[in-house]
Amino acid sequence: MSDTLSSRSLAWRHAGWGALIAVAAAPVAAAVVALVYRFPVPLSGYTSGFGSTWAAVVGSIFYLVLGGAIVLGILGAAGGFLAARIGGADARLRWWLTGTLAVLVALLGAISLAVLEWFVGAW
Repeated sequence: MSDTLSSRSLAWRHAGWGALIAVAAAPVAAAVVALVYRFPVPLSGYTSGFGSTWAAVVGSIFYLVLGGAIVLGILGAAGGFLAARIGGADARLRWWLTGTLAVLVALLGAISLAVLEWFVGAW
């Protein structure tokens, strides 16, 4: 019974860290997407290139405040929970998977904003 409780608390710990990492990595992910492709900056339109990375960071913080932190937090927590389940007893694997999945969640969130126009039309 104690193994089950410690396994559950471990999974919740990784879920919390996954949520935190995903939200914290969102501005960096937005800058990378703006550098490589483009990123929608509120009240400014799409921006791309090296000079637009700071605008993408500020834009991503705006999106986080408007509710993106909740979405990224939930998805990052799911990734952390999954990482704890997959990693099993290997602590290094669990933490590596938690960080990797959380950063991937942030990157996919930034990419989804960059290509949202393809699915909903111009905004």
